[in-house]
Amino acid sequence: EIGDGQELLALGLSNLVGAAFSCYAVTGSFSRTAVANASGCQTQVAGITTALSMMMVLLFLTPAIEYLPMFALAAISTNSVMSLIGYDVAIDLWRVKRWDFVLWFVAFLCTIFIDAIKGIGIAIAMSIGVVIYESIRPQLRILWRVPGTKLYRSIDQEMEGQFVPHVLIVQLSSSLYFANVGYVKDVLLRYITEVSKTDTVEHLILELASVLTVDATAAHLIQDIVGDCRGQGIETAFAMVGSRAMKTFSKAARFGRRWA
Repeated sequence: EIGDGQELLALGLSNLVGAAFSCYAVTGSFSRTAVANASGCQTQVAGITTALSMMMVLLFLTPAIEYLPMFALAAISTNSVMSLIGYDVAIDLWRVKRWDFVLWFVAFLCTIFIDAIKGIGIAIAMSIGVVIYESIRPQLRILWRVPGTKLYRSIDQEMEGQFVPHVLIVQLSSSLYFANVGYVKDVLLRYITEVSKTDTVEHLILELASVLTVDATAAHLIQDIVGDCRGQGIETAFAMVGSRAMKTFSKAARFGRRWA
């Protein structure tokens, strides 16, 4: 299997070595790569063959192709590039997750009409934006007990269940850091308000099995959440806390029986 960065590594090493001997900069051509892919090239022997063929053409066949129109060469490149456009990938992205299709389509348009490097850069920036947006809005699930068992599952996954009287159990689905803990606080307080309309909440249990890490800002803001809940007469407890998150909580100010 060919590594995705193998060609970039080869170009980088070639330029590194060539810089010591005043060589021309080594680069890769998207159109030549497409032609090589469409021709079934598998190894670097194809590059050597291409170089030798180009040398022979320049030395002996230049007069014969002097009047060859440029669009004939463009047709060869275009026909080769068409095989690299993944129509099936686009259809699959649209069916599975449309936001991924939007990223693919924007990258495609920017690469075609602006520039390949700029198009890839725009696509990377948009992808990073999507990752950040999703990370600052983690899922919080209210849990209830499956009838006849000691299992607790999300109310969105289990159609029938039983709430523990005066207890609200909330599961956090991602690590906590400065960018998303404010959103977590708002959602928790909203859940408490909604559940309090039907049953008085006296205990809040946060299930943190999926919380791998907690930064200092998140730890102190969770401390504020505990304080807000305590002001409403609600005691807070943590369940299934991982070792890394526990280490951060342990170093936070006033952690212990007075903290939660």
